[in-house]
Amino acid sequence: MNHGNDHCTLPDGGGADSGLARIRLYDQREAAAEELLRPVHAWISGHVARPHPDLGRRGAVCPFVPLSQRLGLIRYALAEPPVRDEAGLVAAVAALKAHWLAMEPHSGQHTIDKTIVLVLPGVAAATVVRVHDRLKPEFVAEGMMLGEFFPGHPGPGLHNPDFRPLHSDTPLLVARSMVGNDLPFLAEQRYPPARRAGFVESFLRHQPGASPIARQRARAELERARDELGHPPPA
Repeated sequence: MNHGNDHCTLPDGGGADSGLARIRLYDQREAAAEELLRPVHAWISGHVARPHPDLGRRGAVCPFVPLSQRLGLIRYALAEPPVRDEAGLVAAVAALKAHWLAMEPHSGQHTIDKTIVLVLPGVAAATVVRVHDRLKPEFVAEGMMLGEFFPGHPGPGLHNPDFRPLHSDTPLLVARSMVGNDLPFLAEQRYPPARRAGFVESFLRHQPGASPIARQRARAELERARDELGHPPPA
């Protein structure tokens, strides 16, 4: 996740055919004043951006958030009109992706610090899971990640399997940049091998600066997925 003041240039959302107007974006100050966003803003500032004794490592729960906040590169979003069904959430997530791609910076070291948090009050966790699973490949193909958070999310922490970093009181879908330590989230065994192979190929394409160890692991994961598919690596 990420943000602070107003260092981002955002689209005006006025294009009827762009779908950008399906969600409305708020900076940190505006989010802190908006009733539906205030609890999420407080949770990110007071929990996600801070250390936790059960995390299993030093630093903030999300190590990118503190800098993102200082740089003003976090935005919060609400769907307008509110999401009522799965089709509405698909449209809102398409707008989320378009806004993130249009948001500055488009290059340079701080690209990884821009994040948009789509807040989904009242949306069922099952709907969030289905839409996340359906649309994550589109994000990964662009070098992005789509994160899901909801009450009681069972996903374990990387450093402490008893920690639940994806639990949030309000359902959320979060758009951010892919980073070099995302490989474990892209190579999860719960994904079928074809999806894993596609995800890892995208990781190798979009993360040329990942550590040699991460890239070696990615190549091994890709080979494993291809073996499961019965596809030999290209000559």
